[in-house]
Amino acid sequence: MECKMIESAAYQELQSLVIRLCGRIAHLASSTVSPKPDKWLTQEEVCKALRITKRALQYYRQTGVIPYTALGNKIFFKEEDIHRILTNNLIPARR
Repeated sequence: MECKMIESAAYQELQSLVIRLCGRIAHLASSTVSPKPDKWLTQEEVCKALRITKRALQYYRQTGVIPYTALGNKIFFKEEDIHRILTNNLIPARR
């Protein structure tokens, strides 16, 4: 094993550079990580979660209350859209 000696100032500078590089790598890694994919719900799952009928859900779709995606005969809803609608229409308790 070969051993090299360097001045302490050079070592401190090298250590500082490595720390800055680690910080930049961490920043780049966090900005390039793809977000969590959306979870899609079927009509049945939405009706069960909201405790409404399929007809009521159809009405909400037709009036634009709930956004949806249609693929053939299947209808899908984003879970985050359902959550957002519930949160936006929350009526706070009166005290």
